[in-house]
Amino acid sequence: MDLELFVLTWGIYPRRILIYLAEKGLLKSPATEVTDSTPLEVQCQTFNLKINPVTVSATETSMELVAPGKPSGTVPILAIGNGTFVKQSIAILEYFEDICEHASLQASEDGREDETYFRTMRGTTPEERARTRDILALADEASTFFGFACHKGSSLFSNLESQSPMASVMALEWCRRALEKIEVVYEDDHRFEVLPGTRNSGNRSNIADCVLFSLLQFSKELYGRDLIIGLPNLEGFYELFKERDSAKIPENWYPAHIESMAKVWLAE
Repeated sequence: MDLELFVLTWGIYPRRILIYLAEKGLLKSPATEVTDSTPLEVQCQTFNLKINPVTVSATETSMELVAPGKPSGTVPILAIGNGTFVKQSIAILEYFEDICEHASLQASEDGREDETYFRTMRGTTPEERARTRDILALADEASTFFGFACHKGSSLFSNLESQSPMASVMALEWCRRALEKIEVVYEDDHRFEVLPGTRNSGNRSNIADCVLFSLLQFSKELYGRDLIIGLPNLEGFYELFKERDSAKIPENWYPAHIESMAKVWLAE
């Protein structure tokens, strides 16, 4: 199976997918392997994946995502053949999980040993899967509110659309409420504590962790907004997860001209 994925390497929604692929064992460090100009080929027994990075072509009144062969729309976009595209990040994560779980089941039925990248990242019991879905829904909700807050309150969008500092503040409050609900779920969560003599803890992450961390890193590093101040469980999660190879980013990771505008908020 040949798949093609279009991503903006530092964007909040594409980062969900790239972090996931690394946690799945298909990439090591997305920030260094997926560059701004060179497609990356990823091969496994289940599928062949071509990752195409896009670039931002910006003017005073518009921003366009550009890459050879990219279909219309924002990223991420997953091309799965026959002119079929999946354009929502959560759906892309679920699609990868579905095909990997199917391959894992087939390998088990055939008596073949399982592979690392077949590890489920949704949970193995109904309770674990429900917990993952719970966090996933809340993290996606928080991301939507944060995105709205940026569009209405960050100077990055001041020339692109009408803005409202009050609407931005309200959206940030709703984002915080969703994160406060997640804070309770992460109580006594020790999955990412580093084991003695190792760099990372074991492979115990799930797709909800990838979505949540992408939001927290994006908001803090690009927009200068630490969304989890005073939420100790999420603060602990963030500090541990950011040291994983999947999540590390180098200095000057974000385009300087975009970061400088993103960090200026109209309400301040």
